[in-house]
Parts: sequence; C-alpha cells; structure tokens
Amino acid sequence: MLRLALICIWMMLCPIFTPKTLAQDYQKPSPALQQTISHSTSLTTRLSNDNQWLALLSPISAPSIATLAMPEQKLAGLRIAAEQFLPSRITQRYHQLTLINIKDNGQRVITLPGGYDITELKFSPDSRNLSYVSLTPEGGYLCVYNIAQDRHQRLSNERLNGTISLDYQWANNKTLLARFVIAQDTSANQPHVSIGPKTKETSGKNSPQRTYQDLLKTSADKQLFSSLTTSQLALVDLEGKLTKIGAPGIIEDFSVSPDGQYILNRQITTPFSTQVKYDDFPTLTEIYNLDGQLITLLHQSQGGESRPQGKDSVLLGPRMLHWVQGQAATLAFTKALDQGDSQRDAPLRDSLWLLDAPFTQQATRVAQTQWRITDIDWAENHLALITERNSKAQQIRLSSLNTRLGESSLHTLNERNLRDKYQDLGLFAKHYYPGKGQVVSLLQGAKTTGLIHYGQGATPEGDKPFLKRTSLLTGESSLLWQSATQRLESVRYVLNLEPLQLIINRESPTEPPSLVLLNGTKESVLYEHPVGLSAYQGMQKQLITFKRADGVPLSGTLYLPANYTKEQGTLPVLMWAYPREFNDPEVAGQISFSANQYPTISPRGPIPLVAEGFAVFDKVSMPIIAQGDKEPNDTFREQLTANAQAAIDTLVDLGIADRKQIAVGGHSYGAFMVANLLAHTDLFYAGIARSGAYNRSLTPFGFQNEERTYWQANDIYQQMSPFNYADKIKSPLLLIHGEMDQNSGTFPLQSERLFDAIQGLGGKARLVILPFEGHSYTAKESLEHLLWEQSQFLKANLPPN
Repeated sequence: MLRLALICIWMMLCPIFTPKTLAQDYQKPSPALQQTISHSTSLTTRLSNDNQWLALLSPISAPSIATLAMPEQKLAGLRIAAEQFLPSRITQRYHQLTLINIKDNGQRVITLPGGYDITELKFSPDSRNLSYVSLTPEGGYLCVYNIAQDRHQRLSNERLNGTISLDYQWANNKTLLARFVIAQDTSANQPHVSIGPKTKETSGKNSPQRTYQDLLKTSADKQLFSSLTTSQLALVDLEGKLTKIGAPGIIEDFSVSPDGQYILNRQITTPFSTQVKYDDFPTLTEIYNLDGQLITLLHQSQGGESRPQGKDSVLLGPRMLHWVQGQAATLAFTKALDQGDSQRDAPLRDSLWLLDAPFTQQATRVAQTQWRITDIDWAENHLALITERNSKAQQIRLSSLNTRLGESSLHTLNERNLRDKYQDLGLFAKHYYPGKGQVVSLLQGAKTTGLIHYGQGATPEGDKPFLKRTSLLTGESSLLWQSATQRLESVRYVLNLEPLQLIINRESPTEPPSLVLLNGTKESVLYEHPVGLSAYQGMQKQLITFKRADGVPLSGTLYLPANYTKEQGTLPVLMWAYPREFNDPEVAGQISFSANQYPTISPRGPIPLVAEGFAVFDKVSMPIIAQGDKEPNDTFREQLTANAQAAIDTLVDLGIADRKQIAVGGHSYGAFMVANLLAHTDLFYAGIARSGAYNRSLTPFGFQNEERTYWQANDIYQQMSPFNYADKIKSPLLLIHGEMDQNSGTFPLQSERLFDAIQGLGGKARLVILPFEGHSYTAKESLEHLLWEQSQFLKANLPPN
C-alpha cells in the first residue's frame, strides 16, 4: 500500500509527459541517441567461387518514412508495390558496392548505374561476373557487372516480378534464370473495390492455424493476388536473349540442377485460402529442361490448412524437394511416416528419398529417421548430413548418411538440446565444384574423414569462436583455429584447409569490426570499419551472473555510462528481456557473452539510453522451465516473477540500482512479459512494451512455443493474458506498436485494447502507433521518434533520488 501511495503522489507531481511533449509530429532525440541511427557496424559480404574476389555491400540502415508510405497491396501475407511488381519493403537493400581482390588487397568502389540501390548480388559460377537486381522507380531489372571490363549491363528491359521473391539463379556461366513480369492489362493491378458481403465457410475438417495478418478476404483479393504474382519463368543470357520456361504461373520457387541441365519449378495453384498465407497454398512441382520443355510433374500438394496441429507436423507427400549438391542431377525429398502428425506416437517419423535423372523411375528410399527432418546438407562422396528435430522434447540431432550404403550407414554425430549453445557445431565450411554445386568441406585424415565446421563457441567463460574438424567415425573434435584471447575473432570464410587460409572478423572493445585474411602465419587487413558512436566511447560493459531463488542460474549484460562509479550513487535502470521456454535448467542457465566485442548499439534496442544517463541491464535471462510433467507455461507467472525478483535483487546488491528507479522493457514476446510483470508484481516503477500481444484468446491456436489450443488449456491462456488483469497495472506503461504489424498474433489492436482498458480503469499509459511500420521499426523518422518517446518516458517516470 505504501508503494501504491508513493506512485500516486509521484504521478500527481510528475505526469507522464508535459503538455509540450504531447505534440503529434515526429520528434528528434538527443544527438547522442541519433548517432545510433546513422552509424551501423553491420557488413554484408559475398565471396566469389574462385576465392579471388570479396564483395562488400553497404546496407541502408534506416530509409525515409516516405519509402514505407508508398502505396502497397497486402495480399496473402505479401506486401507488394503493385506498380513496380516488387516487395514494398525490401530489407536487404544496398547503396554502395566495393570489390576487394583478395590476392593483392586491391579495392574498387563500383559506381552503381543511375545511382539506384541494388539487392540480390551474386557471383557467376566462373567468378568473372557479378549479377544484381537494380531497384529503379519503374521496378527491378536484372543486371550484370563484368569484373575484368569494369562494365555494367542490363540484361533485359523486361522487369523482374519480385512480388513473391526477387531471387534468381545462374544456370551456367552465361545464363541466368529469373521470374519476369508478363504483359497484362495495367488496370488489373489497380485496387479492387468489393461491394458486398464477405463470407467464409468451414470445411468440417480440423484446421488449427495461428492468427495471421494480410490474408485474402474477397474474390477481388484473390483476383488481384493472382494478377500481381503471376510471372513468366525465363532464362536470359549475357546477350539478352530470353527463353521462356513453361507457361506463366505463380512461381513460388525454382532452382537449376548442379550440371545446369534441368529446372525444378514449384508453382502455387488454386484454391487460394482465406485462412493461411501464400506459402501454405496448394502447389505443383515440375521439372523442365533448359529448352523450356516439361519433363515430368513430380508432385501436387494440398493446402496447409489441413496440416495437423504441432510444431513438427507437416503435410503428406514429398517435402523439401531439392537438388543434391555434389551430384550432377539428383533430386532429394522427404516424406512423413506418421501421417504428418507430430503428436501421434510413431517409432519412425520421417524418411529421405533420392531420384536420379531422367526422373522416370521410382525414387529410392535411403533413410528413415526417428524425428522430423528439418535440413539436409550435402558433402562429397555421397555423404548427406541430416538434421532432425523433436520440438516437443527440445532436441536436435545431426547424423551422417552414405546414400549409396543406405540407412544402415546412418550415424549420429551430435545430439543436443535445441537451446544448448555450448554443444552447437555452428556452420559447415563449403566449397564450389563446377557442375556439382556447393558441397560441405571434408578433410581426409590418416584413419578417418573429418567434417569442417565453425561457430560462436559459447562457453561458461564466454564466447570462444572456433574452426574445428570433427571425425565422422568417432564424433571427436580437434581444434584447427580459435579466436585470440584479447580480441573477438570469428570465421567468415574458409578459403583453404591445407595450408589454412581464412577470412575472419576481428574486433575489440575499442576497435570496430574489420575483415582480416589469415594465410598461414601471415595476415592482412582487407577492410576496417570506421570508428563512430563518440557518445558511447568508454561505456562500461559487464556480464552479471546470479541465481533465482530456486537455484536456476541467470545472467544479463550490464551497461553503464562512461566514468560512472558506485560512489556517485545509484542510477535509474532499464531492464530489457525476452522470455524463453526450456525443459532443462542447466541449458537455461547458459550464457552467450564476449567482453571483447565492439559495442553494437542498435536504435531498436535499449543500449542507446546509456548516453542519457541510464544503466541498461540487457538480455536478462527470463527462462520458463518445464517442471516435472508440467508444460513450461503452467508456471509462467511464478517463474517470470522469480526471474525479475532475482535480477532486481542483484542490481540492488551491486549498488547500481534503487528499487524505486527500475523500469522494465521488451519487444514482441518481451512486451507481453512487461505487461505481465506490471500486472502481477510491484517490482517495477514503469514499463515499455513494444509490438506485443496481451490477450491470448485472440491467439487461440497457440503462441510462441505453446502448442496447446485455447480450448485445451483455457485456464493457462486466461492466466497468461495481462489484458485480463489490466486493473492491476498501476505503474506507468508506454505502449508502442507499428501500424502495419504483420507478425502472427501481434495485431496493433492488441496494444490499442490494452491501452483502452488501462485508460478506462484509471491507470497511467501512453500509446504510440508508428505509421506504416511493421513488427520491427525501420524508417529513420520512426526510429528517432522511438528513441525520443522512450527517453522522455523514462525521465518522467523513474522517480529521482
């Protein structure tokens, strides 16, 4: 009661915002906060197949709000710029291209034609050309840059149809395969006005699907979806000659066989669904030759509405149809052995099949697996690396298989908890073989063949990135390379194994990321990122480990302003977290941290507020652990409270925080966490909840990792919904949401209704809807306003000492 009285007095003396701050225009934060928007340490690279060229791509970190405000069609989970036949929001968009010659470290800044942004950059198989999509006001065009001649060429004046994807592929050294816009009545792309009732009807069959946005609603939506997404698959050579592949269709995916002789093509077919997104519509999969002739129809699938409930449930029939790398033209696919239902008891759940050219014979089954196959990597000598997952048990398994010997050769290499970072093998090193594609690198030893892999190297002592060789026979690993102790180094590319040649990332707390070529004992710097973020120089960073009351180990990363000492007194604190479900307390306590990392300060995260004088406790562990035979969420509120209590006690014991000066924040499921903590505890004096869902009856067929439906676990859904306890939310709450949030379940309505409830009940809240923004926030103006809102809110609502 005393705490509640103090809050009421404080609210009367210091409202959430002064009248001056209630302006509706975009606001700009302090110069220190603005630095985090203009400065980015992210770097995208592409390596040529001959390991001679490294392409550096500079991304556009924050486009103008005018870019997001362009007209778009929202259809079946797609957001389309109809006039350009492009995605309306292209995330991998680059404005600068630099080419580095790895052999002599020569650098060439490439001028982009017309000054247009580019995306989807790829090297040709022979590494002589760079292809890319030029993003003009009219649409996307497929272009090629000849490296030797320093010359750009638009391959065709036909625009690409990127409504589903802008992806394309090199078929050989002189020909590319892509989707092109087909000639049609331009009026077909105009918004259709549908006057009349909108109807839906059940099929009488179970179709448990999570809630999605931007689904088709009317017959006009279906016509517009078909009109915009229908494209012509075609080959185009370096002379500009087009060869059509099949008839126009809604092409979801395509790929060329490693030998360049066949094309695998998957098209979306009717009926279009009003319940699921485009990638769950029925499809047909065909094979063509390079002359555009149909070879065979492989499979016609049903829609995803009929998929059984469960994270590992799948549709019946062939799945994951793809070309085997390392072979000229062999198809691989998987098929369920359990009717696709992961909740059904079955000794064997999945199978792997191979089909060789000319694809007229029966496919051969080469393996059966205990769990669901989720990924397959291909190595030399007919070796497959199969990843299986058991989501219910939170287990993942990697096995090797000699496809010539069949399932008797299936051998487990690594089995671990899905969330076990310490046992993660990381990524496989791969290399390119002409006519055979990208294959996993193997290293022959005296007695056994070794798998080459590299990763983050999370350990209880911190991250130790590595390159390892793991025996395919024994599973034992040997270290080939590891990061220096005084810097954070990690493998980006493996160029050669004997002698060892690597391109690594290198950084330290004071040195921004650089790219370094390691060649035996020699090294050379290929690229150095400019130093920035002057407002954060000297910022203190520390990993804090602690335990909650039941002994579960927890951790978080504490950021403090430069030159701060405890003798100066406590600081207002923003704690930022995201709950995760576990079934193993030891795995829940694992850490991922490096003291040698250069500060990565995203405007979308909480760290920028350190420059405003706040302490930030980031990535605070919020494990929700299955207990006994119960599901993790059966004790969600109790464990969430225990996590938060332990974190606050730790900050207070360290002398960093006063209990009356701590706020909690989170995004998406983290926002859901914030609302629950404010509703069920008196631990925090303010909260920031961004893009969250707060009423679980609006996500009735599951959320996050909860597979039970609302009708199977009604009490859990109700208890976990902070909307039901809005009358208990007494601390000020800042709700932020993107106006066009496309994420499953997190409709903007979720924030609007929670705000309405708090307002009606006399609580203190502020709702900010960011125009044109999705689940995350991208526009420069939005990020500036986001930082301003958070800064102003915390300054107004954390009581002074």
